[in-house]
Amino acid sequence: MIIDSHTHAFPDKVAPAAVEALQTAYGAVPVLLPTIDNLLRHMDEAGVDKSVVCPVATRPEQVRSINRWILELPRDRLIPFGALHPHCDDSDAQIRRLLDGGIQGIKFQPFFQGFTLAEPAAEALFEAIADQFLLVMHAGDEIIPIPDIEPIPQRLAALAERHPYVRLVIAHMGGYQLWDDVEQHLVGRSVYLDTCYAVGHGPDGQMRRIIEAHGADRIVWGSDFPWESQSGAVANLRALGLPAEQEQAILGGNLLRALGGSTDG
Repeated sequence: MIIDSHTHAFPDKVAPAAVEALQTAYGAVPVLLPTIDNLLRHMDEAGVDKSVVCPVATRPEQVRSINRWILELPRDRLIPFGALHPHCDDSDAQIRRLLDGGIQGIKFQPFFQGFTLAEPAAEALFEAIADQFLLVMHAGDEIIPIPDIEPIPQRLAALAERHPYVRLVIAHMGGYQLWDDVEQHLVGRSVYLDTCYAVGHGPDGQMRRIIEAHGADRIVWGSDFPWESQSGAVANLRALGLPAEQEQAILGGNLLRALGGSTDG
């Protein structure tokens, strides 16, 4: 089974504006308009069995409506994750709402959401999340460089130390464009790293070295759709020439295990 651990999609009426805003902020060009229908067709073309949909609430007032949409998504081929925001005034209720709805994960993007990892509101939210969700965290720079990057490997390592029970999946192999720091601060820690927009973009030798040192059992494959095609992301992973059993685990088995062996929600 091939499971994409990291995709983005939006309601049909929101998708064009969302893509425009994200393209302006990050400099990424989408391969398709990221609607649910387009994602599902893209999965068919790439041979992907299931995809995690990672929403991000850029403002606190978006949390409720995003979660309403997420909870309505079909679960036969999609694994919807939920939205939270440290500055939302009813995070406890939203956590309960997501858990009751069978949601298994959350996605954070501190730059776009406007918070820092160690601020009191974020610390309180990490405490509330505990080990109840798989927490996907954007890490590293953007295609358009961001000054004073918040989720750098050093700060993510400190976050993992402060909250060892939080089940972290650190995106972009631990930090886009900061892979030397990943090797120094994150490799070997009890966190997952995802491959999205890193394998195929960073040096292949360094990607293989990170996988070997961190442990292939703690690497999960992702495409970052719509910013990269799923077929391209699969090809990038396979180009590393990993042992077949490691490649298979990264393409789906590791995420399935991280989710407790079930993607039914």
